[in-house]
Amino acid sequence: SLSALGHRVTIICLRCSDRAAVPEGVSVELLSVPNFPRWLRELRFAQEAAAAHRRSGRDVLYAVRHAYEADVYQPHGGCFRMAKRRALMHRSPVVRALRLAVGRLRPTVQVLQWLDREVFRRSPDVTLVSLSAQVEDDFRAMYPDVRFYFRRLYNGVDTDLFHDGDREERMSELHARWNIGSGERVAVFLAHRFGPKGLAHAVTAVASTSNWHLVVAGRSGVGVFERQAKQLGVAPRVHFAGPVSDSRALLAGADALVLPTYHDVCALVVLEALACGTPVVTTRQSGSADLMRGSKGGRVLDGPPQDSEIAVALADIASEWEAYHEAALELRSQLSWNDHFTQIEAVLMEAAVSRRDRVAAVE
Repeated sequence: SLSALGHRVTIICLRCSDRAAVPEGVSVELLSVPNFPRWLRELRFAQEAAAAHRRSGRDVLYAVRHAYEADVYQPHGGCFRMAKRRALMHRSPVVRALRLAVGRLRPTVQVLQWLDREVFRRSPDVTLVSLSAQVEDDFRAMYPDVRFYFRRLYNGVDTDLFHDGDREERMSELHARWNIGSGERVAVFLAHRFGPKGLAHAVTAVASTSNWHLVVAGRSGVGVFERQAKQLGVAPRVHFAGPVSDSRALLAGADALVLPTYHDVCALVVLEALACGTPVVTTRQSGSADLMRGSKGGRVLDGPPQDSEIAVALADIASEWEAYHEAALELRSQLSWNDHFTQIEAVLMEAAVSRRDRVAAVE
């Protein structure tokens, strides 16, 4: 999109498996750094990317992962230090403490934690593109001495792909695939790393309903959750689909998305579900929930996931599904990738002007 508007774009990376797939007008600059150990690869890539940018004379360095320097920085996982803590919130306090202590001994964690703070020391004027209010709150809490320049841009969705135009067909396919009766409801749980995303709560909540099925999709171990479903007597209504290549077919055919997550800076699947008109049950710990405030496109649980609250939310959605469905569709206008890109371009242009002004002031 940037190159189509006449901007010269260079991707700085370690590998490019398919040069033919690189869009016209975009160049690729490969860096050579040690591949092992990982801590050295992470450190050297961050440093070499910054050095390559300085040598090039390009206008803006837009970093989208652990960075050493940047003009615009978009940490997709949010604040690394805080993310490590939040990712263990589904564990017991003892297990959390042990895992955090062990993690602090790993060289890779030490390097990434150092970069998490160092980028703001080396680039004090960096614009931080935050995917949600949660990202901003986490950075401020972790680094109270840093003056941040936030620009909040939620994830964009391809609204041409994620839509509601074939809901009847997708619903029929979903019911047929899992032998679900026409009068029964289907909730989808779509994620990776099922524990931190709250699958155990979703299974228990579905067990307390009479006519909801749960289709679970994504890459993660399922053994403990299969045993949980059997123990609760709900195994016939919990279906494990494994990784899926077409998430839209699931989202457009379901009656609800359930994602009772402990931590997600801006769950894209929540936005994709809303774009399909599928009501969402999630938690305040998902940054995507920001967009659902004041909307009946779903239910946002305020505290840590509670099984009973999820079950109540599903019952409410079932009783007023059309109202939830229409409210979800009304949010589509805020989800467009084109709008997201336009805002990204504006941020980059502002950063380029700011950088030139700083250079001119020094000269």
